Amino acid sequence: MSPLGLLGVDAPVVWGVVAILAGIVLGRSLRWYGKRLDERRPSEERELMQLRSRETMIVLVATAIPYATTIIVLIVLASFFLPAAALGGSAFVAVVVGFAAQRFLMDVMAGILIAFERWYAVGDFVMIEPSKAAGIVEQFGLRTTVLRALNGDRAYVPNSQIITAFWSPKGYRRYSIELLTTDPDEAQRAIEDVGRRGPAGHARFLRPPRVVEARERDDGTWLVRGVVDVAPTMEWLAEDLLVGALKAQLHSESLLAEPIVYTLDEGILSRYERRVLIK
Repeated sequence: MSPLGLLGVDAPVVWGVVAILAGIVLGRSLRWYGKRLDERRPSEERELMQLRSRETMIVLVATAIPYATTIIVLIVLASFFLPAAALGGSAFVAVVVGFAAQRFLMDVMAGILIAFERWYAVGDFVMIEPSKAAGIVEQFGLRTTVLRALNGDRAYVPNSQIITAFWSPKGYRRYSIELLTTDPDEAQRAIEDVGRRGPAGHARFLRPPRVVEARERDDGTWLVRGVVDVAPTMEWLAEDLLVGALKAQLHSESLLAEPIVYTLDEGILSRYERRVLIK
């Protein structure tokens, strides 16, 4: 007889307790390491991508530990309390458990595919269809994706319910501002004044409007171009507030057209132009 048998303790119970303790220790260790990574502030794009990959892997493993521990404990308890004959004859119980686990398995398989295809990583800002949930990926597990909106709200989305994910590679929106005017100095001052008098607090520009080009056209008018950076879901700062502020500051006689504010990826536009034949 084994020492455990002499103490009146069955081996399956011991293995179940060991699995629970190991899951707790490993889960807390991964969460501690994940918090350490979250406090880092990378200075380069490559370092940022590596950091997001590490955070995604750690969170993925940490969220899988409770499920793995539960499955191990259930198997151990089933082998201890239910003889093989009882397990073999409980077809009804197997059917019930199968239906209950169907949604869970669908979520897990979807999570594995999303992780394998690298749709997004922890720290990315995404918008998910069809739920319209948008925010920073705070947790990415095998069953659910947790998004944190900029206002602090959390959205728990089952992975099997994610049909489309819109991901912003830069993590912010860069808008171009174009003013057609007869007074370039006034237009430049207007763009810079919006940056100085822009909103403060949480609803603010990531980088205030600034002039990047002032070019005279053939007809004697000037094209003044600027850029501004805003956070995702804060596009109204550029599309509404900025346009209204510019129109209020510029004289109607010098402003030849409505201010144009748009967002465009120059790299994608160049690729598109190389693949288009205009006849």
